[in-house]
Amino acid sequence: MARIRPEIDSLTPYEGGATIDEIARRYGVEDIVKLGANENPLPPFPEVQEALVAAAAGINRYPDHGAVRLAESLADTVGVAPDHLWFGAGSSELLTTTAIALGGRGRSCVYPWPSFSMYPINSTLANAESVTVPLDETHGVDLDALLAAIRDDTTLVYLCNPNNPTGTYLPLSEIQAFVDQVPDGTLVVVDEAYGEYVAAEDRPSAIPLTVERPNVTVARTFSKIYGLAGLRIGYMVGRPETLRSLRKAQIPYVVNSLGQVAATTALRFPERVRERFDMNRAGVAYVEAAFGERGIEFAHTQANYVWTRLGPGTRPIIQALLERGTIIRPVSDEWARVSIGTPRENRRFVADLDAVLATSEACR
Repeated sequence: MARIRPEIDSLTPYEGGATIDEIARRYGVEDIVKLGANENPLPPFPEVQEALVAAAAGINRYPDHGAVRLAESLADTVGVAPDHLWFGAGSSELLTTTAIALGGRGRSCVYPWPSFSMYPINSTLANAESVTVPLDETHGVDLDALLAAIRDDTTLVYLCNPNNPTGTYLPLSEIQAFVDQVPDGTLVVVDEAYGEYVAAEDRPSAIPLTVERPNVTVARTFSKIYGLAGLRIGYMVGRPETLRSLRKAQIPYVVNSLGQVAATTALRFPERVRERFDMNRAGVAYVEAAFGERGIEFAHTQANYVWTRLGPGTRPIIQALLERGTIIRPVSDEWARVSIGTPRENRRFVADLDAVLATSEACR
């Protein structure tokens, strides 16, 4: 028997959630609405699909290790030089690699909780201690408490904005005031996986801070608003010297050639991205209104999901929804996260929720 590290052996693996095919087989339902993984419900742009077909003939070759063409295209979009960009297999892979580069025995990683479920896994992989900081009463990140939790041995702070799973958001001015007080030897990773969905008036990214400070990076992804989750491609923005050091912990050729082609092509259509942003905001308004009309507690979101309290019956409710073919994500015994889908999918979720709640009431 392999002698796995005890702390790894005791890990609860990341739960990606049930697939559409799995739910269809399990419950015999043909029309599945998947609102549990924060995916874009729309397929990649047609031009992206065409580019992928054309690029498929070249996958007998290793991909460009530096993703040079993508870096040049993305640099114009985010307003930094290409050497301020580092690519990975989704932003989650970059978060993990960063943790490994900065971790080790006698070091700690600080992050709010609940937040992205990879943070505690990353700390364990990196052999570092997790220091968790509860959210405030509005389900937002408590920056004062987060700052107070930083210790002399803290090498990494994760700051998810908007926060996953709550969708709450911190303005740039508050993040800047926070990083002003963080020790130079502690890296702050602002996880903006859902940054393109932010609708707040003060919606600027923390990317400008990465140009000024070697201890601040921003992680983003093409998995969400660009609809490329299956190709696993994300990026981190930071000072070149910071990224060069972090990249030493990354395995080679982690960003596949098709992902690079798809991302480069998708960047050519900012107007399509805006259309998807608008569709998501309409979906958010619809789902939040539905919760409000039914007296169901929720947190206003700046992302493509809504954090909601379905109460002590949350898990039975989610199970009943599954049996009807609607997938949402349980987070605790009382809270769940509902991804925003197409208008039809959002209506289907609300209709199924009403049916399940009516049955639950009748059984009391």
